[in-house]
Amino acid sequence: MKFSIKTNVLTVFLLIVAIITSSLLFAQYYFNTKLATDSTDKMFQSITQDVVDYKYEHYKRINNILQANNNNKNLNTIISYDYKHPALHDLTQILRINDGISSIYFTQENGNFYKLVNIKASPSLNALHAPKNAKWIVIISIKNEIQYTFLDTNLEKIKLITKTKEFNPTKRPWYLEAIKSDEPIHTLPYMFLHPNIMGITYAYELNKKGTVLAIDYTTIKLNQILSMQKFDKTSEVFLFDISGTKVASSDYKLKIDDNISNASKTIDKSLLDALKTNKDSKIIKYTEKDINYLSIYTQLSNYNLYLGVKLNSDILLAPYNESLQYLFILSIIILILSVPLILFSTNLIVQPIKELIQENEKIKNREFHKVKGINTHIIEFEELSTSLVNMSTSIDEYQDAQEELLESIVKLIAEAIDAKSPYTGGHCHRVPEIAQLLVKEASDSNIAQFKEFKLESEDELREFEIGAWLHDCGKVTTPEYVVDKSTKLETINDRIHEVRTRFEVLWRDAQINYLESRLNNENIDTALETLNKAQKKLLDDFEFIASVNIGGEYMSEDKQNRVKEIANQEWKRHFDDTLGLGEVELLRYDKQLKQELPVAEKLLSDKKQHIIQRENFDYENYERDGFKEEVPEHLYNYGEVYNLCIEKGTLSYEERYKINEHIIQTIKMLEKIPFPSHMKKVPEYAGTHHETLIGTGYPRKLNKNELSIPARIMAIADVFEALTASDRPYKKAKTLSESIKIMSFMVKDQHLDEDLFKLFLQTDIYKSYAKKYLKPEQIDEVDIEQYL
Repeated sequence: MKFSIKTNVLTVFLLIVAIITSSLLFAQYYFNTKLATDSTDKMFQSITQDVVDYKYEHYKRINNILQANNNNKNLNTIISYDYKHPALHDLTQILRINDGISSIYFTQENGNFYKLVNIKASPSLNALHAPKNAKWIVIISIKNEIQYTFLDTNLEKIKLITKTKEFNPTKRPWYLEAIKSDEPIHTLPYMFLHPNIMGITYAYELNKKGTVLAIDYTTIKLNQILSMQKFDKTSEVFLFDISGTKVASSDYKLKIDDNISNASKTIDKSLLDALKTNKDSKIIKYTEKDINYLSIYTQLSNYNLYLGVKLNSDILLAPYNESLQYLFILSIIILILSVPLILFSTNLIVQPIKELIQENEKIKNREFHKVKGINTHIIEFEELSTSLVNMSTSIDEYQDAQEELLESIVKLIAEAIDAKSPYTGGHCHRVPEIAQLLVKEASDSNIAQFKEFKLESEDELREFEIGAWLHDCGKVTTPEYVVDKSTKLETINDRIHEVRTRFEVLWRDAQINYLESRLNNENIDTALETLNKAQKKLLDDFEFIASVNIGGEYMSEDKQNRVKEIANQEWKRHFDDTLGLGEVELLRYDKQLKQELPVAEKLLSDKKQHIIQRENFDYENYERDGFKEEVPEHLYNYGEVYNLCIEKGTLSYEERYKINEHIIQTIKMLEKIPFPSHMKKVPEYAGTHHETLIGTGYPRKLNKNELSIPARIMAIADVFEALTASDRPYKKAKTLSESIKIMSFMVKDQHLDEDLFKLFLQTDIYKSYAKKYLKPEQIDEVDIEQYL
């Protein structure tokens, strides 16, 4: 039979309410608590009076000591570095008969300071490394030097320490207050420096002559007095100030040889809050660490201090609760008899909930296909379970569809990049295959270098796969004419044709000059020789310019100089070169330099209109994103001489940056995508394959410690595919042995990871890939031993 959750819960609560007679127990407890509280308050008033009496007695005694020395001539004797000051025996006698005084000292008007400290009453002075048989310390301060003299019981010197320290006692509050007062003054309790213990300083100006005698009175004796006022072992009686700092406590250690306290130095927060809102005497109740406490506090008149008592209310109420014993026993018996029924009823609710939680965890972990229905007699839980199963099935189907969609989009982007240029071929398709083979081998490897590395879960492998597929997605922003640039003058078209036309103009100019010479009856042989010589030079110069345009591994300085020499030849332009231009290109022309036609032009030139400015580039964001690739000043420079003098290859400095910028765009594009938590590393995997192990790569110049193993794998896969690709029209496909050899050089230069390179060879990944993608003539024998 099935019941609703409402019926089950109501049944449990009705049984509990019927069994436990809580109202009766509460009433009995209330009256007992009130009786105990009233009794405690009366005892507190008695303690308060005892503490006030003690404070008055010790205050009176200290004042008597100070005033008794008003005419002590020894205290007016000039203080020097002789520890045997005439007042030494007087001060010693005061300390011997007053165990609450830790030190006594006097300061003269010139700032000289003499202090006698009882080591036994000053345990924290161990920081000065006092000898074991030392009884007293004499501290003398004159100007910037302080002298510590350790004395035995007979006041004989044992040890001397001298320190340089800025100390002016005449600036101390106790001195300044004593000078202003005709009576002895005392400070509020504070932490003494010597010794490190709470106490009060009493001070008095002797005969109004600028000499102040002061006594440091510790709270050790007061702690002993408070300990005798305790209600029981668990209670605490304490003095505290308005800030909540305890001045003295019955819980502080009582032996003089012990160091200060093993109790808290501040009052409980509940007591401090009550003090801030109401400074009058008050009783408060609170719970601390599962223990119920009752605290009472009141202000001590004329002392700016508060007296407080902290009691364990459970112990306090124990005597009053004996009358509840039989009632409690009866309640417990009934409760015990009810436990099996309560447990059974509760289990009917709890067990299905636990099972639902387990099924919900599967949903949380995206294990939707593992979610199953639970077996329960509660209708609502059964309906909830069915809903969870249906929801999981729906989410699973939707997720599969989303993953298929994502995979399709990723591969579509990769294929679009490959199709964008004949020079990239199937690069974006093949690199992930190499990378995934190497990731699997690294995950399965037991060698020390890869022992901690594992990419095993479907999420981890899929995250890496997507990163590999998208590793060049930024190439969608790279113009084809830059990627495909096969000659130095090529932009959207090869401008060598334009240059050749200029040579044709000069060729015809030479012919015209020859014909004009004939018309002017000049020597025919001389004119013909001049024509042949000019045309031969034009042929030689253009052939040179055309060869330079092809590009190569290195262009010497001599060749660059010859380009510049050829460039200086002139031809006449008769037409306006701004006519027929688009608006964007026209903006690059200087409207102020309007020239009258015809105008002499250089055969090759670097003009203002050849410069494409870099606009709206955010350098701050660039650096903030961690990119360290140097950014050229201009977006492009189409200057003819500038491009023909490129030393290596066909790409200018600006174009080389534009090519490299594809990885920056890859990172920026992927970092903007809100990948789920299990795919957050996609930008890292896709955006680090051009980094090196020594920080010479791009775009962030990361080093080995900053590159994860998957990132290093991507670099190897990218290089190997590029070296072995046979569908690049600008280069001849390399053989396996040539490719491995080049990669070994990159390993030596620390551009590629050595451990991964060896794993790449040892596991025959290169062979598996070669059989599938390389042409038969590329597959040759590779002696991998020389690289291992």
